[in-house]
Amino acid sequence: MDDNTASFLSQQLYPDLKNWISTLAKKLRTPVKKANAKVFSSPPDLLTALKSNHLQADEWVTLTCKPSTFGPFLRNHFISPIIGHHTNMRLGPQVLSENPIMGILGQVTSHLKPVGIYPPIDDDLYQLCLYPSDAEAFGMIGMLPGMDKLVEYIPAVCSAKHLTFSNVPCNVRGIVRQVSPSMLLEIGVPIERWEEYRQSGDIWFIDIVDEYAEVSPLGEAVTTEIWGGLYASGHMEIADGSIQIQSLVDGMAEGFRSAGFAPHVTQNKAARQEIMVYGKGIRAVIDTKAPLYSIHMDAELGLEFSSNKLKFEKVTKSYLSAIESVAKNCSAEISNLHDLDFSYTESAKSYSILRSSGAELIADPVGVAIRDWHRKRNKSA
Repeated sequence: MDDNTASFLSQQLYPDLKNWISTLAKKLRTPVKKANAKVFSSPPDLLTALKSNHLQADEWVTLTCKPSTFGPFLRNHFISPIIGHHTNMRLGPQVLSENPIMGILGQVTSHLKPVGIYPPIDDDLYQLCLYPSDAEAFGMIGMLPGMDKLVEYIPAVCSAKHLTFSNVPCNVRGIVRQVSPSMLLEIGVPIERWEEYRQSGDIWFIDIVDEYAEVSPLGEAVTTEIWGGLYASGHMEIADGSIQIQSLVDGMAEGFRSAGFAPHVTQNKAARQEIMVYGKGIRAVIDTKAPLYSIHMDAELGLEFSSNKLKFEKVTKSYLSAIESVAKNCSAEISNLHDLDFSYTESAKSYSILRSSGAELIADPVGVAIRDWHRKRNKSA
């Protein structure tokens, strides 16, 4: 081979060789980084390390946790601050405190955090939440400070193969990623919000999409009990006439009975004077100032999602039928009969705001940014 031929071949092969060497180097580096991944026993421990700058973006970690396709409610709630007339009106784990008075107060003024299953982000791409491995609930909401932080979690993005062990205690090995200011700005969230999230540690998520990422069950891979709230909300568009509030209350109570609940009724005598219909494990609010209503049910979702979903849908469908019946009896016209604004048993509908331009209106715009992360990364690759 003469010098000219050798020179020509080297020029043609160099780009491919350079890319091959780069790819090989990455494949050699990744297993080393993965083997040296920092180990964390729970999501709170991992979040503490991130907040204190003991861990940086793009580092490998191994986290003991409970991965789940159930994610927290992204919108604000229309729900009473109390669960009923005594502490046992809520199902699921009890709120405990060294101070018995605070324990009782926490129990009667807290709700299981409403959750739903995230719809797919893309082909073979899903969003998860990584909860503590011993979590008995997906979280709480309530009046007392810190109630929403009782069960801390960290979001994750994964491929379908890692969904097998949802709601099972696992060791998850992946890469820490950070939501950037530009990711929030692109969905209309001001940079001031990003700084708030940075200070609270809510800008992090785990990449389990990488080919070297792993999800391995602990012990015998047994799915454990975990509780969350199922939630639906709606409004009535009254085109003509008026509706009797008491008839709507009676319709809600009958919907509870049809699903096996024993209903009670009470009214707030101040502010909006909303009416609450409640039973053990379920509660609904009917606004007397606006045609709004909501329903919240305590549900075990790790083992009994299907049966609890059917029970909840029976209540909501019964109430939608009751609205139609009441309207007919009152000679009123409602233009959105049989229409909930959203229900967390219908992921495509309840999470539709994830694809809207109104991200600044939801409670967790970081969730929107995370869903776009993988697609944006692929486009820039």
